[in-house]
Amino acid sequence: MRKLRYCTGLLLIAVFLLGGCAAVGMDDVEESGFLVDYSQLTPGGEDRAALTYVDPDVDFKKYDSLMFDRVSVWLSPEAENRDVDPAVFKKMSDYFLNALVKAVEDGYTVVDQPGPNVIRVRAAITDVEPSDPVAKALSVDNIGIGGAEAEMELLDSMSSERLAAAVDSRRGGKPASRGVWEDTKDAFDYWAGRFRERLDKARR
Repeated sequence: MRKLRYCTGLLLIAVFLLGGCAAVGMDDVEESGFLVDYSQLTPGGEDRAALTYVDPDVDFKKYDSLMFDRVSVWLSPEAENRDVDPAVFKKMSDYFLNALVKAVEDGYTVVDQPGPNVIRVRAAITDVEPSDPVAKALSVDNIGIGGAEAEMELLDSMSSERLAAAVDSRRGGKPASRGVWEDTKDAFDYWAGRFRERLDKARR
């Protein structure tokens, strides 16, 4: 498999609307299969996710509502212990999804049905590794992310046309590498805040 490089000190968020790592090439990407099409992705450049795609013909100003799919969480293929309590993934997914909704709800309408001005947001945290290599597993009380990758795409909720997509990665560094849930929550809050900032900028 091809592996996505990481950048030190920045947290992953796999979307063109959030900051990410320095640009990397397609030869370095591990394709998890979450995205249907990876061929459109190109290096994102400074202050962007590692690999990105944005449809140049999309007018984001017409979209004033967001519909979020549940965030999926996948262990790294190299994880030694794959017998992980589903509650671990659910806790990560729920918190990140709630952080995203909280970040946008005062400026956008959050809906649960497709509509003509609705963006559907699909996101996955993939290649998740425990922060503590000795633990060899994630527990509900210790969900620090020592390493992970993420993939995200924005779709027109009616036509399912892809508006944007991205892949990014995080390995080590601060602030989410110490193996505690509080650090991981801080990471999710950071990603959500950047999502809002970039979405606002795209719609100016």
